[in-house]
Amino acid sequence: MSEKKRAIVVGSSGGIGPEIARRLDRQGYELTLVDRDLLAIQTLAEQLSRATAVAADLCDREALAELCAKIEGDADGYDVAVMNAGVIFPKLVQDTDPGELDLELEVNLRSAIHLLRAFTRHMLPRKRGHIITTVSMGGIIALKGSACYAATKFGLRGFVVSLHNELRANGINVSGIYPSGVDTPMLQYEARNDGSALNFASALQSVADIGDAFERALATGKVEIYPSWMDSLSGRLVGSFPWLIPRVLPLMERIGERGRQRYLAQLEQRSQP
Repeated sequence: MSEKKRAIVVGSSGGIGPEIARRLDRQGYELTLVDRDLLAIQTLAEQLSRATAVAADLCDREALAELCAKIEGDADGYDVAVMNAGVIFPKLVQDTDPGELDLELEVNLRSAIHLLRAFTRHMLPRKRGHIITTVSMGGIIALKGSACYAATKFGLRGFVVSLHNELRANGINVSGIYPSGVDTPMLQYEARNDGSALNFASALQSVADIGDAFERALATGKVEIYPSWMDSLSGRLVGSFPWLIPRVLPLMERIGERGRQRYLAQLEQRSQP
């Protein structure tokens, strides 16, 4: 009889989360799905072989602490732990509401750090496991209109890489996945609310593309996984030389704006009966 495998996916209600959950399900994992949208993850759980839905609002610090305590104390053990939750308000800094800033900080960075700590403390006694976090190309290149989002993702990238170096000698892998524009409800929101045109400057990625990247992370244990090889090259090049951004930005924004309009037209077509 094969050994039971278990995984937890935090941020599993829409877009990338369900794709990751379905792939883990196909690989035989028993799943714990965590999200504040309980109905959505209950519906997803019913479609999977062995899955449990757990409601948690990552902005509620007491609820987050309870979730972290449950993860740390789980007696059966998780083999894979995924942090996938994220939020963005695409606005210039002066136009951003303080509450929106706080929400991005709470969901994208603070809760992620606390959960990664809980995953670490859960796996260390067992000397095995894999922690995988959806970061973003926003953690590589900082663009106007997403300053707070970029700050959270730059911080999360630093935390993930540091944690990878701390845990690599203990039999625990830590990986970050770096998508660019992915066809999800979040990107649809950005397209309709003046998000960065750079999201649309190259071919959009699908949730299946991110699922493939997730499986590469799971198979290799590499610290950074980029769904697009070109994003990996160009993103890290520009990210290493921030002074390049103002020089290439006008051209890339024009290209991206044309991409945004094509995407909005596609969304309009999808909404038609």
